[in-house]
Amino acid sequence: MGNILPWSSTKICQHAIAENERKRQARFKEVREKCATLDGDLRDEILALSLFELRDALQSDRYTASTVLLAYAWKAMQVQEQINCVIEFLIESFDEAKVLDEKFSMKPNKPPLYGVPFSVKGNFFLTGYDCTVGLAKLLNQPLDKDCSLVTYLRQQGGVPFVYTNVPQALLSFVCSNSVYGTTKNPLDHTRTPGGSSGGEGAIVAAGGTPFGIGSDLAGSLRIPANMCGIVSLKPTEGRLIATNTHPGVPGRGRLALSFGFFTRNVDEQISLFENILGSEEYKKLSPKTVPLPLNKDLVYETTNKKLKIGYFVNDGFLKPVPACSRVVQETVEKLRGEGHEMIAFKVPKPEILAEIIFKNIALGGEYMLSLYNNDIVDEHSKKFVTMLKVPYFVRYLAGFFLQSISPQMSIMSQGYLTGVDDVRYNNEKTDDYIQEFSNYWRELGLDALICPSFPVPPPPHEYPSQIGACCVSTAIWNLLDWPAGVVPTGVVTKADDEALLDEKQYPVGNNIFLNLIRKASKNSHNLPLSVQIVTPPYEEELCLGLMKTVENLWK
Repeated sequence: MGNILPWSSTKICQHAIAENERKRQARFKEVREKCATLDGDLRDEILALSLFELRDALQSDRYTASTVLLAYAWKAMQVQEQINCVIEFLIESFDEAKVLDEKFSMKPNKPPLYGVPFSVKGNFFLTGYDCTVGLAKLLNQPLDKDCSLVTYLRQQGGVPFVYTNVPQALLSFVCSNSVYGTTKNPLDHTRTPGGSSGGEGAIVAAGGTPFGIGSDLAGSLRIPANMCGIVSLKPTEGRLIATNTHPGVPGRGRLALSFGFFTRNVDEQISLFENILGSEEYKKLSPKTVPLPLNKDLVYETTNKKLKIGYFVNDGFLKPVPACSRVVQETVEKLRGEGHEMIAFKVPKPEILAEIIFKNIALGGEYMLSLYNNDIVDEHSKKFVTMLKVPYFVRYLAGFFLQSISPQMSIMSQGYLTGVDDVRYNNEKTDDYIQEFSNYWRELGLDALICPSFPVPPPPHEYPSQIGACCVSTAIWNLLDWPAGVVPTGVVTKADDEALLDEKQYPVGNNIFLNLIRKASKNSHNLPLSVQIVTPPYEEELCLGLMKTVENLWK
């Protein structure tokens, strides 16, 4: 591991990490011993249920909350041994389940999520636990408050039971840090599950939790959902605001921070959002949340409507690899075959869009670099941190010389702000871009949009720090603050792998960045693919309805 701190501080961090790991493994051992008391056949029966089947079984007293928790605790520990997605097991969850049983077992009027365990992303505050976001300097600083989303789900009868891994400082889509190590994709352990909600995506995909909760600033819900073959929706920011979380980039630029769920299908997304959106109880916990309930009838009405849907395969900044392009094209044809009107969409001024996004994320870069100060830098973040250390004028010159070799790297190199005036100018450019995009949308008269979820399938762990510019494909919808959901659409084929290496089908030439993309995407046969579905602000019902339609078309 690299570091950007003195030798003595390195030793302090290493000691803190080692002591934390010792305690962590002791807690895991305690959980395994508790789980060993549950009959194996009963455990397997519970784990085979869908979220809805599990909910109904708990409501009808077929199982107790304590029994279900034991089953999922066992499964989570099995998954943890394989892919390292759990940073903490919430030991008090056993007592919480017991209290729920004492209060509601064999009684009517149970809360809607009575006894359903759920996992929690590692940047959500939990009372009595550190929220390190993978930084050793934040160890041994237990919090005295809970994230509003966790509090609400508890009120609904849910049982938070595991805390999941995140990238160091939440600044990558490789789920790795110096405190807890690297989380592996459950479908291929040599690949990343994505980030920053990578631990959540991985444990849901591996069956270690009925559902999970996460956040999304530039794709942090959608990237893991895409890379793990599950479903997620980034809602409009105001529709679900969570308090008491580590935001990753405090004082961030004009990128909407959204919160949502990881599930195995779209119906589960609809149910969970219906439970919380517009809730008076949740608004008390998070007053800035817009009190707009989810209209479930409208969601399912959308599945029967013929829509005018835009689509693009290439956003003009970074062409996706053949596999990711193919599933968009096939989805478009499936929708056209169902009678929907499909309209080619051209993303306005893609280079300007990318520049604005990078400047909104990085600003001057000093704050990002400060997150890593006095800490041990994870091995998969070292190249990213090295880039942050490069002086402005060097990055500017590098960007200038890279223009003809790699436009993507050129724009990313110059994606920083140098002062207050530059910030105001970028805010103005952001406003202008949002207006131009909205005007173009209205001119076309679109209901929704289909586009790639991400330019690449799950890459090996060493690549995300080198291909961060891929996040433009997800961050655009945070910049615009439009709902965007991800739905699985099959897997990478052998033909896709062959097309990737064919210069005629996927030309990369001397472009440094595109060559990295090709290397990162090689040998991806059978890894998951998805498409991204987008609608205008506060039209989550339309987005979920079209997600359901696409899901049905790919079954």
